[in-house]
Amino acid sequence: MVTYEIVLPHARSDRLAAAFPEFECAGLARERTVLVGELHDQAELHSVLARLADLGLELDQVRRIDPGSRGAHP
Repeated sequence: MVTYEIVLPHARSDRLAAAFPEFECAGLARERTVLVGELHDQAELHSVLARLADLGLELDQVRRIDPGSRGAHP
């Protein structure tokens, strides 16, 4: 399993969190949300990215989190 962080330029909402139950969902700052979760492989990552696109959500950043660096936002 690989941990990914996906940053969205959208305010955190219960609806957004419910759309991605496999991720922890937190507001970073005003109008920014971070999704953090473990995925099996890149095919699963592409599936998540397709769901985001289907919902019309833009991305700010997608990155793989190395063990020990979680929570370190640039």
